[in-house]
Amino acid sequence: MQIETLKQAGAIYLEQIQEGFDQCDWVEFILDAGEAVDKLSAEWEACGKENAWADFYYFTLPDEAKEKIRESLTEEENRYLKELEAEEDGIIFPLEERLLRLLAKLNETEMLFSTFYFTNPASTWWGNYRKNYVVFREKK
Repeated sequence: MQIETLKQAGAIYLEQIQEGFDQCDWVEFILDAGEAVDKLSAEWEACGKENAWADFYYFTLPDEAKEKIRESLTEEENRYLKELEAEEDGIIFPLEERLLRLLAKLNETEMLFSTFYFTNPASTWWGNYRKNYVVFREKK
């Protein structure tokens, strides 16, 4: 999925995190991978399974960075990466359970940060350092 398509779906897309702080209501959470999966799953369930996406920059990284990430993953997770690579169309993917778990793990280990987008209602969860997630919502 391309960024324009995501915006057309009603997602809050931020070029830089500072835009979110300036333009949105926001809250911050410190979550390990399991807690992140639980909170993100609850948001996903509330908005409807078809209204959630995640950006995943792995395929744009240099080979040495990709290798470092692959070394931190299980065999099954690496197989999943190959599946994603085969269907890659940009950096934004429809959210699915395996992707959610993989991205929460990569965020927790600070290997790769991702952003989760939900619509109906719109929220954007920006993964960050130290198990940090910043959640942006439209200003009330």
